Amino acid sequence: MFTNYDIEFDEMAADSVRRHAMITSLSKRRAALFWIAMLMMALAFVASWFGSGVIEVLGFALICSIYFKMESDLRLLRAIELLQKNGDAKPTV
Repeated sequence: MFTNYDIEFDEMAADSVRRHAMITSLSKRRAALFWIAMLMMALAFVASWFGSGVIEVLGFALICSIYFKMESDLRLLRAIELLQKNGDAKPTV
């Protein structure tokens, strides 16, 4: 199911230029998604006062799962970037 995404992610992570561009892109999209999640949470809270809010809670859960996936990808790319940068330095004994 995710094999195409995995292959594309591996190729992108191996290329330093594309990896740096993706880190920048994911950082911006993550910030926007965070504020969308906060808005959905507020809508779910307000809707719960009126006896509904199921759709808003499901939307909030979906957005949070996408946010956590994006956060995971961003951390992995930053770790690869750090390892790549430290791999170029001479080891100290």
